[in-house]
This record gives sequence, structure tokens and C-alpha cells, in this order.
Amino acid sequence: MALAIYVAAETFGAHEHRYKVLMSLLILISAAYISTKAFASRSIVGIGTVVFSLIWVLPIVNSNVFYSLDLWFMLAHSILALAVAVGAFTYMKS
Repeated sequence: MALAIYVAAETFGAHEHRYKVLMSLLILISAAYISTKAFASRSIVGIGTVVFSLIWVLPIVNSNVFYSLDLWFMLAHSILALAVAVGAFTYMKS
């Protein structure tokens, strides 16, 4: 749940510089943890969250992704925050 709040908070943060690589790494490491829990509990929402989290590989390899606060930036962060929050109830139960 803390991850969902942190990602949601990033939704409204303006970035005049390259997107934070550490934020991308946090999301990717969290996706690895979520994948172990989601596969163990056979959570479709959890597996979908992991697949969607792979978008955060892009800011690591391309410095222009998530450069400005636009619709793509806001949608990606909002969807991930909601998926983590809702999915946590399915894959964290086991």
C-alpha cells in the first residue's frame, strides 16, 4: 500500500529534468516482489500489474520518457498506483 501511495504522489510531480532512475528501479524491484506473490496466489490483477510495471524500463534506457507532466505520464502513474492498491488485496492474502 505504501508503494501505491508513493507512485500516486509521483503522478503530480513536475520533472524539468530526466525522470528519476531510482524511482524506476523501485517500481521494477517491487514488480519482482509482486510477481512472486501474484504467481503464488494466481492473481490475474497482480500479474497484470507486473506486466504494466515493465513500462518503467523505458525511463532507464530513454531519458525523454516521462520528461514532462503530460497525459501519458499521469495515466501511467495513476494506473500503476490503482493496480498495486487493488491488486494487493488479491495477491497479498496468501
